[in-house]
Amino acid sequence: MSSDTPAVQLQEVVKTYSRGEAPVAVLKGVSLVIQPGELVAVVGPSGSGKSTLLNIIGTLDEASEGTVTVDGESVGGMDEVALAAFRNQRIGFVFQSHHLLPQCTVLENVLLPTLASRDPRVQAAARERAPELLKRVGLDHRMGHRPGQLSGGECQRVAVVRALINRPKLLLADEPTGALDQQSAQALIDLLLELNRDEKVTLVVVTHAMGLADRMTRRFELKDGRLPVEER
Repeated sequence: MSSDTPAVQLQEVVKTYSRGEAPVAVLKGVSLVIQPGELVAVVGPSGSGKSTLLNIIGTLDEASEGTVTVDGESVGGMDEVALAAFRNQRIGFVFQSHHLLPQCTVLENVLLPTLASRDPRVQAAARERAPELLKRVGLDHRMGHRPGQLSGGECQRVAVVRALINRPKLLLADEPTGALDQQSAQALIDLLLELNRDEKVTLVVVTHAMGLADRMTRRFELKDGRLPVEER
């Protein structure tokens, strides 16, 4: 992808769900362009469609209408196998709940996304990268621990490392600080900004936390399924 190719481009995206007899429109013609390396926050009230928008960008959900382009590729026509491979290699996810496997160690959880690759060189590179990333987030001494032995903030940091292990160009975060105390939330925000700078990863965050949204360079408010003019 060339430097002038958008990291994300949505054109008139509509998402409807069938609830009873009448379909319900959650997104109503959303258009958005995000450039590589940008820090973008999407805010809005509960039920406004923020998580739906993030899931469509991340290829976890499909738009009912419109086009979705990620890293220069249209994802609308991909089958499930192609989408899974694309998602695994190009996109990292961080959710409010860390979704770590309780029976696996920190290192094993971080390496989970690499298991889809059958290339031994890819897996070897990931095994070398994982301790480096864990050290960067201050958890290299916790590699052999399991999630039940970690704090909530530590679990979220592990989730961030797991999201970055395959060197994605796009990192999507859905309420990443929602379950954290103020100190842990601030530390996570600082970490995301640091990784954006050092890893050159594009960051899109859905959040109710205005302290997090204010740290991004662009902020949009989703209202009633629509994305009005950018706030700044």
